[in-house]
Amino acid sequence: MAILRLSNIKLRAGAFMLALIAVIIFLITPHQAGAQQVGVSITPATIEETLDPSQEQTYTLTIENLNSSDQKYYLFTKNISGVENGGVPIFAKSDQEVTGYELTDWIDLPLNEVDVSAGEEYSFQFKISVPENATPGSHFGGIFISVDPPEIEKSGAAVGYQVANIISIRVSGKAKDEATIRQFSTTKFFYGSQNVDFLARIENTGNVLIRPVGLLEVYNMLGKKVGDVGFNTERSAVFPNDTREFNKISWQGNSIGFGRYEAQLSANYGDSGAKKSMYSTVSFWILPMNIIGPALAVLAVLFLIIFIFVRVYIKRSLSHINYGRRIVKKRRNNSSSTTLLVIVVTLTVTALFLIVMLALFA
Repeated sequence: MAILRLSNIKLRAGAFMLALIAVIIFLITPHQAGAQQVGVSITPATIEETLDPSQEQTYTLTIENLNSSDQKYYLFTKNISGVENGGVPIFAKSDQEVTGYELTDWIDLPLNEVDVSAGEEYSFQFKISVPENATPGSHFGGIFISVDPPEIEKSGAAVGYQVANIISIRVSGKAKDEATIRQFSTTKFFYGSQNVDFLARIENTGNVLIRPVGLLEVYNMLGKKVGDVGFNTERSAVFPNDTREFNKISWQGNSIGFGRYEAQLSANYGDSGAKKSMYSTVSFWILPMNIIGPALAVLAVLFLIIFIFVRVYIKRSLSHINYGRRIVKKRRNNSSSTTLLVIVVTLTVTALFLIVMLALFA
């Protein structure tokens, strides 16, 4: 009987192990099937140029099939209506949507679909023709490469992937090129070390794309420059009539740091030869607790000593008035009281000096 039970236990354990192995294989198999390289790339990713009205320009676009099988791709264009926070472009939902910066009508694509073999590239040329009456300033759009036909994409039933390049054409003429620093601040007012994070918001009130680039300089309370950080060295753009936030600005000093600091941000934008600048400042404090803590402890001890000595002085004075009549005792009391008063005054002046120095260096 015991042997039969042991056999049943072994059979159940074996069945459990087989089921566990089957589950593991089931979970791993889809993972392995989806691990193959999938997608498409488009080169160049961005096109940015200044053109004159009535000017035509030809560009070359390259599509690379990153799939392990042949793929048909569909090509279509979209206007850009704005950008999300962080600079992500917002593409217009349809060609009829008015953005004020339309570009797609200027793009002449020689094809609407193309077959590309697995791992291969396909290059073609397209033309941009600027109308004679084009509005001066920036115009934005993009060429999309999709695995779904445009009509399916417009219906919202698309399930494939798509990529797009960004095209920014600035039409020469009398354009409005204007921007300002809407906000420049630190993430905190007090810091414990020279590790400070800054936030800047640039507002583009013009009608052309700008790429503000500049320098953030840090000065201590004595007006001495203690560090600087490059601003927008990657040349991120700010869309017309939009505000962009720059929050990856950090300064790390090479000392402990103590006191009040000031940061100055200056940035330039615009075409070469017609650069414009903007400027803003912000102040912050660096109060390292490994210095402030002991200083406050010393001040607390000094105040305690002063308090005790004052109490003793008052007590002795009252005792002298009520009970002290002899001259010798009076002289001794006067001598000790004078000494005590000198000590109290010295400690008080010392404490006040430390407080003033702490306030100045803070």
